[in-house]
Amino acid sequence: MAGGRPPKEKSFYNALSVALNQANGVDGDGQRVTKLRAIAEKLVTAAEAGESWAIKEVADRIDGKPMQAVEHSGEDGAPISMILRKVVDPKAE
Repeated sequence: MAGGRPPKEKSFYNALSVALNQANGVDGDGQRVTKLRAIAEKLVTAAEAGESWAIKEVADRIDGKPMQAVEHSGEDGAPISMILRKVVDPKAE
């Protein structure tokens, strides 16, 4: 086998997915609860308790992470006001 990522059945993602989808018990209605669901419930409980890290994680998962502001400036430090696209013939130089 060549280098690189192992086949899908051997990947960590797949193993983690299998583990998270295993039954972790049943809820009050007799419904199967997975480990993933139990972890999600703990996250929501922590967010309800006011844990800022949990609130941020829930918001990031529901709304997506906020865009990161990127500031561009020219060589002189002034903001870039225009970008020009110039096609150059390498044979002409």
